[in-house]
Amino acid sequence: MNRQIELLINDYPVRVDLAQGRTKPKVACLGPEGTYTEAARHELLKNYLQRMDAGFLPFNAKVVQEVDNGNYDIGIVPVENAIEGDVVEVLRELNHMRNITILGERILGIQHMLIGWQRESIKEIYSHPQALAQCRTHILSNYPDTPTKESSSTSAAVELARDNQQIAAIASRRAAEVYDVPILAEDIGDIKGNSTRFLMLGRGETYPTGQDSTALIFVPKDDHPGILAECLTKLASSGINLSKIDSRPTGAMREYAFWITIDGHIKDSLVTKSLDALRKTYCSSLRILGSYRKSMIPAGLKDPGFINGQ
Repeated sequence: MNRQIELLINDYPVRVDLAQGRTKPKVACLGPEGTYTEAARHELLKNYLQRMDAGFLPFNAKVVQEVDNGNYDIGIVPVENAIEGDVVEVLRELNHMRNITILGERILGIQHMLIGWQRESIKEIYSHPQALAQCRTHILSNYPDTPTKESSSTSAAVELARDNQQIAAIASRRAAEVYDVPILAEDIGDIKGNSTRFLMLGRGETYPTGQDSTALIFVPKDDHPGILAECLTKLASSGINLSKIDSRPTGAMREYAFWITIDGHIKDSLVTKSLDALRKTYCSSLRILGSYRKSMIPAGLKDPGFINGQ
């Protein structure tokens, strides 16, 4: 029998099922050390990390895959940024996961730093594509002729800058400290108060708290005028609040799946009845990605210490 552990995530209990024969949880996030995702891992799991095997993987997609296939029990991934929107790499993998669910979320304030040795020596600027996009105005205003290059993570960019004085990186304050590279400019994001929402994935179970979200994907039965409105009206007529909606390709041309997030937990009778009715009447497929306690949005989205740090 697989071992089960209970964690307090956002101050509410979450059950996590460990892989066969494993007694100590394994948790993964985007690396190397110093990423914003590592900061989210710290905030979600806090002191539990001392009793876990924590590892880094080179891509967010790999984190989802490795947790889904059981090589890790818990994975932390970014899913949405307040400036750039969805992290498409992660959404694509969430669509393919079959063995795991969303167990929690965390919203963190994000402050980007320009990290390097000397401004006058910068020939290239590296970072994760999301971070580059979030700092576009600063780059164009101050380094209009400097090429930008994508790295697998912000901290991977700082590793490059550490070893090459002609490279600057965009990353967190903590990444600059970890790799001992100077900060050349602080808080260079296009919008102050930037934030990113991170998900905790794994095998397990969550419980209704009264402040929950449920994420799901559905494909309508047919394509006719008003089909999406009919689906959403069915939810609204049941008193279900919709907090987010996206459309994503299914792999078939001109066919789309709708990704929605609603208020409530799948174990709430109102949510269960509403989704059962939606599935029966309007959908060719409907899959629940997870129900989880909503994360609080940090007051003022200031940079709280470790969370200077995807």
